[in-house]
Amino acid sequence: MAREEQNIENRGSVHVVERESNLRSVVCGPVRWLKMLASKLHWSYVFAVVSNCGINQGFGYSLGHVATDYYMKDVQKVQPSQYQALSAITRISWIIFKPLFGILTDVLPIFGFHRRPYFILAGVIGVVSLLFISLQSNLHLYLALFWMTISSAAMAIADVTIDACTTYNSNKHPSLASDMQSLCSLSYSIGELLGFFMSGILVHLVGSKGVFGLLTFTFALVSVVGVLFSEPRVHGFSFKQNFTNAMKAMWRTIKCSDVWQPSLYMFITRALGLDIKEGLFYWFTDSKDGPLFAQVIPKQVASIFSKSTNMLKAFLVCFQETVGFILSIGSIGSILGVLLYNLRLKDHPFRKLFLWTQLLFALSGMFDLILVLRLNLKFGLPDYLFIVVDGIVSKMIIRLTWMVIFVLNTKLCPHGIEGTFFALLMSIDNAGLMTSSWLGGKMLHVLKVTRTEFGNLWLAVLVRNVMRLLPICFLFLVPQGDQNTFKLPAEIMGEDSEEEGTRNLELASLVDYVDRS
Repeated sequence: MAREEQNIENRGSVHVVERESNLRSVVCGPVRWLKMLASKLHWSYVFAVVSNCGINQGFGYSLGHVATDYYMKDVQKVQPSQYQALSAITRISWIIFKPLFGILTDVLPIFGFHRRPYFILAGVIGVVSLLFISLQSNLHLYLALFWMTISSAAMAIADVTIDACTTYNSNKHPSLASDMQSLCSLSYSIGELLGFFMSGILVHLVGSKGVFGLLTFTFALVSVVGVLFSEPRVHGFSFKQNFTNAMKAMWRTIKCSDVWQPSLYMFITRALGLDIKEGLFYWFTDSKDGPLFAQVIPKQVASIFSKSTNMLKAFLVCFQETVGFILSIGSIGSILGVLLYNLRLKDHPFRKLFLWTQLLFALSGMFDLILVLRLNLKFGLPDYLFIVVDGIVSKMIIRLTWMVIFVLNTKLCPHGIEGTFFALLMSIDNAGLMTSSWLGGKMLHVLKVTRTEFGNLWLAVLVRNVMRLLPICFLFLVPQGDQNTFKLPAEIMGEDSEEEGTRNLELASLVDYVDRS
């Protein structure tokens, strides 16, 4: 078949002419794209992104999320309000360890390497912490929480390290920046989809503690990345001088109104979006008051498995006992959100995008209200169908919201300390999420939502939806410029001090890089 390919140097993207068959393009295009990235950036970088973003963060986090929910509910027997508050503690590691190791990976090489030792360290810490939870019987609640926090810290270390690698390569190969972000985004979304889909089956087969044991392999893979990753060795450095310069630049930047105002808005929008997902999870999995998950498999599908009673029973138990399948369907919405942003929304002004995404975020919460009040059944919509639609739409809107936040964060980072400062901004976001979780847990406690009592859950959902509208009142804190032209003042960016060939250790969002044309 005659075909012609546009030169890869045109922003590093692979474009195939229309005469090539659609099927061949779908199959061969991604393969050629991955081979191009491996040849331009080294295969070890592609392996590192797939291992960290796809397997450890996407697959591992989603699988561990469902396992943790069941571990707290069935093993530790905690109330939803208590679990909501305790889950916020595990996020402390992302507030503390991410900026800390963001600084260390920038200014403190180990044995001459900036990245490899931190990958290995993250993997070892993750394996040890999960083994303690998996192998210890009758583990005290707070000791289990401690090891979960350590495991979360290990994932934060791996996350900040791969972020730094991605941004360094983005500066070295600017024409491939959008391709690198696409690789990170797709790896995470596909891993998340697989993790959520398999969570129900694995929790049913090996239990929540068994899943923690399986997740040690994802962290072990992170250590393998540290061994195989290709990185030049550095010789001679001054930790004190590098650290001092970084701290001075951070203080000078954070005092700028163009930086602290949008940072404050991002904290507000996260903190006021009250997190009550643990209360909803307890209701989802309640056999008496929760939705009818037994209807997830239609009768037509069940008839196909009629000859295999054990297989059908296993699937029914999985669907009745977990929302993992529903969450995996929601991951499709996350992928759609990434595509929608990159195709249609990346050139719009920040303030306009924040307005509409916040409105949609509040409206999407009405799906939960309709479901909890069982109004969908009055309209003839079965639970499984309504929850699938809810999952796709909600995940798409959440992804769009995060895309805008991450893109703005990348615009607020001055030259020379991008890695350190981006980690600081993300810690502010995580502090907002932790505050949201604590406030949500307090509201569930006040409304007396327990393991078996869900009479006021609808009220909690309604209050949460209204609170999601409040950040709109603070939109004046967000810059009015569009995503392509907004830029910090030159004295903050430090552009004059940038020298050709200087090692600029930068940090950017793995999924939310805006292509500056």
